[in-house]
Amino acid sequence: MKAVRIHEFGGTENLRIDEMDKPVPGPDDVLIKVAASGINFADTMLRQNKYLFTPTLPFILGFEVAGTIEAAGANVRNLQIGSRVLATIRGGGYAEYAVANAQTVVPIPDGLDFGPATALLVQGLTAIGLLVDLRPGMTILIHAAAGGVGMLLVQIAKLRGAKVIGTASNEEKLQKVASLGADHAINYTEADWTDQILEVTGNKGADMIIEMVGGEIGRSNFKVLAIGGTMHVYGAASGEDFQISALSLLGRAQTVKGYNLNLETPANMYKFTGELMKLVAEKSLKIEVTEFPLEQAAQAHEALEGRKTTGKVILTPGIKQ
Repeated sequence: MKAVRIHEFGGTENLRIDEMDKPVPGPDDVLIKVAASGINFADTMLRQNKYLFTPTLPFILGFEVAGTIEAAGANVRNLQIGSRVLATIRGGGYAEYAVANAQTVVPIPDGLDFGPATALLVQGLTAIGLLVDLRPGMTILIHAAAGGVGMLLVQIAKLRGAKVIGTASNEEKLQKVASLGADHAINYTEADWTDQILEVTGNKGADMIIEMVGGEIGRSNFKVLAIGGTMHVYGAASGEDFQISALSLLGRAQTVKGYNLNLETPANMYKFTGELMKLVAEKSLKIEVTEFPLEQAAQAHEALEGRKTTGKVILTPGIKQ
């Protein structure tokens, strides 16, 4: 089979197509013929050895796949060969075949294609987890609102009765954010973006901020975080950290919380999955996909890092000209 592996950390030139043997599932695993492999910012950071863990090289990137079950281990009882499924894995997704533990496998709802289905894994569950504390009537500021997680956050926040402000980096993406129901769409590359947010909130600021950009954007969020507000940090797409003043938080009774989906309890993951599938069944979510063939993994990473994509970014097997 073909797989995309990194043999050393660094730029996208280190994403290399290798011919490998098809993996063999263990007794508690299934072998999935991959139709779509999800790409997340975590993949780009792991490629540069800037993520939360360092893998042993060579390593196949990819933490989520959608496809059909081709084989199952001896202990697997509740999954059938040929079933359309989603799965979260600890690497191995950028390939034509991937192995997943049966406990991480979820059936794909009828009528949902493989590509959009991948948005229900890392990004969909992250969106649900980030919004646990959101209440009707709150004002929420969502950065990178045209991205895979951002588009879901905008829609779910609106469904929960919040006033939504979404930011993006260009006019096309701002129009996309507005079309998803955001009350205000603001370009965070403009120098006065914080002034614009204060204006639309009557100088109060946002009760909740969903932050994943980092750097100067992260620092500037404190200008628009309301008294008693909470900022949830789930990434740093810019690759830059930012400092937090404890005394400033004290003075305005503000909270900053980190969010890591990998640390959620099994009970919460089960609950979040149920909430997500309910929204899908109700056709309440619009899911947009940007697709690259497996052989163009490097171009996919470059597009994601260059803010040139909207929605969920996926890889698919096979060469496309």
